[in-house]
Amino acid sequence: MAFYTSYGAAGEVTGSCHLLHIGKIKILIDCGMFQGGESGLNFEPFGFDPKDINYLIVTHAHLDHIGRIPLLVKEGFNKKIISTSATASIARLMLMNSAGILETKEEVLYTTNDAQTALQYFGTHLECHQSMTIEEDIKISFKNAGHILGAVSVKIEFFDEGIEKSVIFSGDIGQQKRVITAPIEYWDKGNYLFVESTYGSSLHSDLTISIEKFRSSILETLSHGGTIVIPSFALERTQELLYLLKQMSQEKLLEKIPVFLDSPLAINVTKTFGNYPKLFSKEIVELIQKGENPFDFEELIHTYSKESSLEINSHTEPKIIIAGSGMCEGGRVNYHLIKYLSDPKNLVLFVGFQVKRTLGEQISSHENRVKILGTEVEVKAKIDYVSGFSAHADQRELLDWIDTIEDIYCVYLIHGDTLQLKTLKEKVKTELKEKVHIVKMNELIHL
Repeated sequence: MAFYTSYGAAGEVTGSCHLLHIGKIKILIDCGMFQGGESGLNFEPFGFDPKDINYLIVTHAHLDHIGRIPLLVKEGFNKKIISTSATASIARLMLMNSAGILETKEEVLYTTNDAQTALQYFGTHLECHQSMTIEEDIKISFKNAGHILGAVSVKIEFFDEGIEKSVIFSGDIGQQKRVITAPIEYWDKGNYLFVESTYGSSLHSDLTISIEKFRSSILETLSHGGTIVIPSFALERTQELLYLLKQMSQEKLLEKIPVFLDSPLAINVTKTFGNYPKLFSKEIVELIQKGENPFDFEELIHTYSKESSLEINSHTEPKIIIAGSGMCEGGRVNYHLIKYLSDPKNLVLFVGFQVKRTLGEQISSHENRVKILGTEVEVKAKIDYVSGFSAHADQRELLDWIDTIEDIYCVYLIHGDTLQLKTLKEKVKTELKEKVHIVKMNELIHL
């Protein structure tokens, strides 16, 4: 008998954690952290015994997919963690950074020692276009999800009471056209599909239009003598921005304009990206083959230490500051927001999804006043949002991804809020004529 249960990202967009039970084998797909208004769920019991999990498959290294792995290990998991080599490398940076932040909290979810212990179980690597038999009659395969470097969708093939079946977990699916990431790869067959629905009711802006908006917003603010603060995710989004800013630098649009990358994590992730040159888009690969670093340019200044971060304030001229976190829920960006948010000549430019009830969501929703690190700050700066950089597929792209797959028994929708899930469900049912179901937390589904 084969069963599935979701213990996260069912009816919400964070905390991905999906358990596939095939006979006596229990396979966990991702073990992510709940974020924003859902963060209290991190302290709830898993709903299963971590000691009973035989394998953990990681789709990619975003914290909402890996952030509770140290807790999983702390509570008894001690088996193989299977991922791409790029995901394993990035996960090391992300989990150690996460643990360092968590250690400053009143209630500590896990420590840096816990994270170091958990990282010992990474090391079983499976790359795209490869397959691995993990148990008799259970085979797993990866395809590039087009989401971030190293991200994959997962196909698990098995025999259940003599019947051959297959389950596909989308992970997070990227847009068909991205700035630096290699294109999405599609599956041809699969019986049970578990598909993310982050933007299930939305259509993204055209990438070309978004890039132009990004450039024009920056140039307009600089022309007025303002400072641009970009809250950015250290993983993937920052590297996309650096590549776009490099292009502007080469066009002589940023002369004498310092660009501060004020995030130790983002600096380290960018260095790690350089170890995987074959995983990028064709344009980036060609640039690397010419001997160029796609993420470096003359005006870029890395502020790794706290002291160099503080020195940014001494630069009173127009400048660009890229700092984490992307949702403003901690990190150095908070200090820059306190300094620059109240001046109308400045710009706070959001370039990624903002989970509800995060500080980033409050600011991007144009609230007049916000509280940052205990300080009331009046929002007078211009607030703008560029949506086309999203690492997630929109509704049309999700439907296209599903539509390439034959032999579907049912499409199960996960990783989305209520509106996105319901809208995408109706589209799958009416346009693709497929059986579709919205997964509920802790719901047991027989496959």
